[in-house]
Amino acid sequence: MGLILQLLVSSLVMLALSKLLPGFEINDFKTSILVALIFGILMVASGLLITPLSALTKVIADLLSGIPVIGAIANIGARVLLFLINFIVGSIMLCITDKFLTGFKMRSFAVGIVAAFLIALINGFLPLF
Repeated sequence: MGLILQLLVSSLVMLALSKLLPGFEINDFKTSILVALIFGILMVASGLLITPLSALTKVIADLLSGIPVIGAIANIGARVLLFLINFIVGSIMLCITDKFLTGFKMRSFAVGIVAAFLIALINGFLPLF
């Protein structure tokens, strides 16, 4: 997906979350673009730290893939672990983004966790389309 299209989709997701999730407030579409941009930059920066962990979990899952049942469990476990790490880091990055912009407000860290979970879930399904 192109960078501009990804930014547009992310900003629409952010705007939709502001309408659906109490405590996650974005003033307008322009602010949602800024939220998506800053959040994306922070996630890319944090990805530099997550990438080695991701590679390690994939190597372990690949090593265990030769064992029928254990390999399948290890592969699923690696995917779940990466998803959990991404959404926890995402919630922290949303809290940091909240501090940068005046038109974006999160009432609590719990709202950030729910929002980051939904964003990670949506971003996980986007490459399928």
